[in-house]
Amino acid sequence: MLTLGLSNMRDAAAALVEDGRIVAAAEEERFVRVKHASGIPVQAIRYCLRERGVRLSDVDAVAVPWKYWEIGRRARLALGAMLRSPRLFRVKGTRAAERMTQEWRELAFLRRYLTQRIDGTRPPAPAFLDHHMCHAASSYLASPYERAAVLVVDGASEAHTTTLALGEGRTIDVLKRIPLPHSLGQLYAAMTAYLGFKPDHDEYIVMGLAAYGEPRFVPAMREHLVRIEPDGAFTLNTALLDFHLARAGMFVPKLLALLGPNRWPHEEVSQRHRDIAASVQALLEEVLLHLARHLREATKANQLCLAGGVAFNCVANSRLWREAGFHDVYIPSAAGDAGAALGAALWYDYRHHAHPIRSVMRSALWGPHFSEAECRQAVQQAGLIAQHLSDDALCDKMAAELSCGRLVFWFQGRMEWGPRALGNRSLLADPRREDIRAVINAKVKHRELFRPFAPSVLEEAAGRYFELAAPSPFMLFTARVQPSAKGIIPAVVHVDGSARVQTVDRESNPLYRRLLEAFERHTGVPVLLNTSFNVQEPIVCTPDDAVRCFLRTEVEWLVLGNLLVSRPAN
Repeated sequence: MLTLGLSNMRDAAAALVEDGRIVAAAEEERFVRVKHASGIPVQAIRYCLRERGVRLSDVDAVAVPWKYWEIGRRARLALGAMLRSPRLFRVKGTRAAERMTQEWRELAFLRRYLTQRIDGTRPPAPAFLDHHMCHAASSYLASPYERAAVLVVDGASEAHTTTLALGEGRTIDVLKRIPLPHSLGQLYAAMTAYLGFKPDHDEYIVMGLAAYGEPRFVPAMREHLVRIEPDGAFTLNTALLDFHLARAGMFVPKLLALLGPNRWPHEEVSQRHRDIAASVQALLEEVLLHLARHLREATKANQLCLAGGVAFNCVANSRLWREAGFHDVYIPSAAGDAGAALGAALWYDYRHHAHPIRSVMRSALWGPHFSEAECRQAVQQAGLIAQHLSDDALCDKMAAELSCGRLVFWFQGRMEWGPRALGNRSLLADPRREDIRAVINAKVKHRELFRPFAPSVLEEAAGRYFELAAPSPFMLFTARVQPSAKGIIPAVVHVDGSARVQTVDRESNPLYRRLLEAFERHTGVPVLLNTSFNVQEPIVCTPDDAVRCFLRTEVEWLVLGNLLVSRPAN
């Protein structure tokens, strides 16, 4: 049974599942080169079908993680907004109209659009599924657990923002839902806008900034903004901070009296801004811990599956792992709305297929791959020089170059599924050099200096460098850096002494592991600084993308498969 999952909302994506096994998954932004692209993911769908060698008409089911007609609660909230504030109603109404004429219209005529835009063949009628159930499936059905608590936290689904559930065998039973407008995702996004960054885009910047501040505004936020309820719920005071107004840069006088003036983009980041970031981060963690502890008590489960956009907050994830009472925590590599496309395919497959095979996702490498001939063509068209090396020679050469302080763009195999570069579309550097962060920002990234860089480490060596309770293959947890290691790998130690760690095992990415092993032979340190292969754009997808990005930077080396690429001047 072939099931195509697709999402046309923000972070549009497609995934293909066959009898419970993941075949392919990719985000549309990687193909169209527009961050957080929305709309029918035409290129991602074409890739998924091409990977399996089928046409649209060969697919047995099309699953979509959104019931677009369920707008009752949103309509009631819009009506309430109109009565409360014409300005708020105008902002909410504008966004609703945009969605109705774009994403929701596409879903209403999806079958016709797919035929017209993909390959001319007719797919089966789409099945529209509950958004949060698809998030839940993207984690639980890809996890190694037969029984687990499931927590979904995002901006909003059709009518809810948070779902507490129990996964057991083939079923996911909902225990509790928290309705709009009480949303932790929207709270964090609104505070991202208040701090002068782009909501639904720059939340990770706020998370990084939080480490530089003190959470001194938490008492005021607890009193005026968020109330934790005793039954495993919470409520927000949206009259004080409304997500839709915040997206438009509007904040009510009471909030400004409580926290001070909002920051505007390009305005200097002050200590007050750092403290507010620290406060909203601490508040988010408090509420998530409250939800997770309630879920642990209700289910008695030892394992927790997380999903939804809030599950990208790796600092909060780590607190849940340490303090919520669960033995293990699983988060898929694409926890946000892109991942719901895969969740839709898995959820449909499990509900309609008699004996699906459980496909545990231990690797994130589900995107497109390219031949050496395709890589050579991109190199030649750009007038660059390429040398073919064996795997061992390539890893040894690059390990030596990295140990000398040079930067390497590393492009290998299948593209990662999710927002993290995990060793196939990565920029690599020596973590032992404290100045390497400034070098990367000067030569490549040109980003805020307070944002940390992450380490990749051999899984079995992780305990020597990080206080990590279990493997972290998708870079979705932070860990304290061991005191003895802080001086060894300073480039990947955040200001609070933590690091967002990727562990590399023996099976998931053999070539990247060989590079880490070669670097250890040269330096004694089985750790590399690993950040994404991009410059203020989506992570590169194709060899052409990689070459164009390389030429815009001062990075010394580009590796495309087994091709070592350099500029003629080198």
